[in-house]
Amino acid sequence: MNPESRKTVEKGAVDTVAAAIATGAGIAIGGPVGGVMGASSAPVLSSAAVMLIERVRGRRLHRSGEVLRNVARSLRVEEGEVVERLISDDGVLELASRVILAAQDISLEQKRVALARALAAAVADGSPATLDVSGLIVRAISGLDAPHIRMMAILEDATPLPERPDDAVKYGMQLSEVVRRDPGLAEGAYAILRQLIYLGVAEDATNGMTFLDSVRGYALSGLGKKVLETLRDDPSAGS
Repeated sequence: MNPESRKTVEKGAVDTVAAAIATGAGIAIGGPVGGVMGASSAPVLSSAAVMLIERVRGRRLHRSGEVLRNVARSLRVEEGEVVERLISDDGVLELASRVILAAQDISLEQKRVALARALAAAVADGSPATLDVSGLIVRAISGLDAPHIRMMAILEDATPLPERPDDAVKYGMQLSEVVRRDPGLAEGAYAILRQLIYLGVAEDATNGMTFLDSVRGYALSGLGKKVLETLRDDPSAGS
């Protein structure tokens, strides 16, 4: 088999795996129930609705294949090798399923590429520790939108609270400071921060006791730094 034929076969394998996983997103309904629903709903669907459904399905399948291609690009291996690695390890395959299903409905390319990088790390290593961390990174990235990422980039400059803080050092960054740096975050700043804390990528860095949210300081957590690093552009990604 020549290299071109081999590449075609590998791409077919990737697309087949992606399509199989994509069906979990509700693209098709089988069995008697599916037949009844199809018979009852078909006359109701307009040509515009059918076109929309097909567009969504096509986009999901494209993004599913895109994830696997980005994993192969990150690892500098053929796509077929990625597929073989995924199907040989149940833990990595479970993570791949979560990544592919999440990427299907994410419009922000930065997030889709970052999800692929997190999966690539698990494929490259395969140790339980790396798989666990990659899973946390994937969960966090899936829950972030552009405003969350912008706030994380600002909180990166804040000093996290150590085990033994020094009263002469300023730890964390107050929400008002974050908003001064990026006024566009003002409207939903508190909600954005709450989501970051919920996902474990930001943490309280207040030195001393205070009951006032307005004077509390926040910084990126260790996980947050890993997530932000994964989200950052990789110069080699397009090579």
